[in-house]
Amino acid sequence: MKHTFQIREYREGDEEQILRLRQAVFGDLDPLRLKEPTWRWQFRHNPAGEALCALAEDRGVIVGQYAAIPTRFSVKGEETVFALSCDTMIHPDYRKQGIFTTLAREVYQRIESEWHITTVWGFPNEISLPGFTRHLGWRLLTVFPLRVAPLRPLAMLRTLLPLKKKPRQKPGHPRDGSSIEVSDLRAVLPDVPGFVVEPITRFDEEFDELWDRNRGLAPVIQVRNASYLNWRYFGVPEFDYRSFAIRAGGECSGYLVIRMMDFVGHYFGALTDLFPFPVKDRETTRRLVRFARDYCKAQGAEFMTCLLSRADPAFFKAVGLRTVPAILNPRKWHFGARYAPHQSDVIGAAAN
Repeated sequence: MKHTFQIREYREGDEEQILRLRQAVFGDLDPLRLKEPTWRWQFRHNPAGEALCALAEDRGVIVGQYAAIPTRFSVKGEETVFALSCDTMIHPDYRKQGIFTTLAREVYQRIESEWHITTVWGFPNEISLPGFTRHLGWRLLTVFPLRVAPLRPLAMLRTLLPLKKKPRQKPGHPRDGSSIEVSDLRAVLPDVPGFVVEPITRFDEEFDELWDRNRGLAPVIQVRNASYLNWRYFGVPEFDYRSFAIRAGGECSGYLVIRMMDFVGHYFGALTDLFPFPVKDRETTRRLVRFARDYCKAQGAEFMTCLLSRADPAFFKAVGLRTVPAILNPRKWHFGARYAPHQSDVIGAAAN
């Protein structure tokens, strides 16, 4: 059935309909993102700037959205702003009518003319990926492999078998009945003199200094200053991020962030961020990843996963992170971008 629709920008109050559209498109896959405070955190309170949302409307009903969020990057040491493409949604009844590409082109035109942004990046899913690459000038840069460190193999297997399931405990508490509180955890790394890993509840100015010392770590790297880190990891407490400072001789040498998740019948930990990479040297970094594994296991996780660079596969093997065959991967992370020709050398190299 052919529908009529008009394109317009976001107006205050549209979030109610936008979240209703999200429910129709994604269901309850990520319930926390169906809440208005979470939406405002992501799209209106971003320290790099508010998102630009183009909406498709049919007789007063929002049936499509394309959103781009400003994101700060350091490119060869100079700060610039790219746009993160996320939450692309078209109502099932309105697909295959050109709404997706119409909305995207509207956003690209506006962010280039109003914000002078020519680079858009993101993680298209398998359904939308052909539309991005064939019609919108995107290039698929890499597909991040899924790496998993099994912590409780029998528990992982049990969820796949038709066995009687035990009642789930509240996420964040071990299933074996023991308890470990983040506020009580302070770990000394064996054989690494002076290194301490300790929980934090806020990123302060010492993490600005950490960022300044490491901004040249890669040709293209997302800015990780204190304002970004506090927004990202403490802005929505329900996401259950656990943040740790890494100190050597009392000085901040890095940080790591773990997220505990309960998803599709599995309780697991995700090493969300480890910066810088490596911390000091390969052996110290290996011990830090082992710390993350031990922490996740103590919390009752079945396994730990991470979404880090695909570089140096020998390192991931050494810390027990095994690559899941693509055929068994329930969600592939396609990393792609749309950028100007003069940026191809820098952006392309950054994905390797």
